[in-house]
Amino acid sequence: MKLMFYLAVGLVYGFLLLPVIMTGWSSVATSPMLTFPPRGFTLEWYQAIPGEFMTALKVSLEVGFVTTALATLVGVPAALAIARGRFPGRAFINLFCLSPLMVPTLVIGVASFQFWVRAADLIKFNPGGTLWGIALAQAAFTIPYVIRAALAGQANFDSSLEEAALGLGASPARVFFRVTLPMLMPGITSGAIFAFLMSLDDVPVALFMGGGAATTLPVKIFTSIQFSLAPYVMAIATILMVMSLALMLALDRSFGLEKFFGIRQTTR
Repeated sequence: MKLMFYLAVGLVYGFLLLPVIMTGWSSVATSPMLTFPPRGFTLEWYQAIPGEFMTALKVSLEVGFVTTALATLVGVPAALAIARGRFPGRAFINLFCLSPLMVPTLVIGVASFQFWVRAADLIKFNPGGTLWGIALAQAAFTIPYVIRAALAGQANFDSSLEEAALGLGASPARVFFRVTLPMLMPGITSGAIFAFLMSLDDVPVALFMGGGAATTLPVKIFTSIQFSLAPYVMAIATILMVMSLALMLALDRSFGLEKFFGIRQTTR
C-alpha cells in the first residue's frame, strides 16, 4: 500500500516537472525545431542567445534588486510593529499587510496601471514604462513575503537577550543594530530572497507597468514565444530556471523552507 502511494506521488511530481525537464533538454538538443524526444547534445543555442534577451535579463535583475530593497525596507518595520506592537486593530493590519498574497498579480498589474494613469492627471507624474514603475508595482505583492519571513523569525526570538543588553547600558538603537537585527537576519534574508524570486518570475505586473527599454526577461520570453519557439528561447528559459533554483537553495540553507512556510517538523 505504501509503495503504491509513493508511486502515485512520484507520477504526479514527474508529470508536473516534465515541462521543466523538457525545456532544459530542448535547450541542449541539436534540432533547430522543437521535437520529441530531443536528440543530440550542443551548447550552440546558449551562444546564439540574442543580445536583446541579455538586456532583458539585466533589466529583470535591476528591477529585482530595487523591488527587494523596497520590500525589505517596508516589510521589516511592519513585521516588527505587528509582532511587538500593542495597539488596537493590530490583527486587522496584519491581515491587510498579507492580503496581497490572495490577490492575483494580474489584478495588481491592472490596478497599478490604472492608478498611475489617473494619478498622472493630478501630480503630472507617471512611472509607467520605467524600472521604478515596475518595482513600485511589484513591491505590492513582495512586501508580504518579507513580512511573513520576519514574523517567522520573530516567533523564535529570545527577548531576554535584548533585556540583558539594555540592562548592561546599551542604548535602544545599539540593541536593535547589534542584537535584534543580527538575530532576525536569517528570516529577513529569506524574505528578501523570496521577494527577489517573485519579482524575477513576474509577468503580469511587468507587462502592464513596463515597456520599451523597461522590458523584463519573462515578458520578453512571453512575447517571443507567440511568434516562434526558437531553441535559444529554451536556453534563456533554462538559465532563468537555474537562477531560481539556486536562490531557492540559498533560501533553504539560510533559513529553511519549513520555517518560512510555518511547517513544523515532527520528530519520531
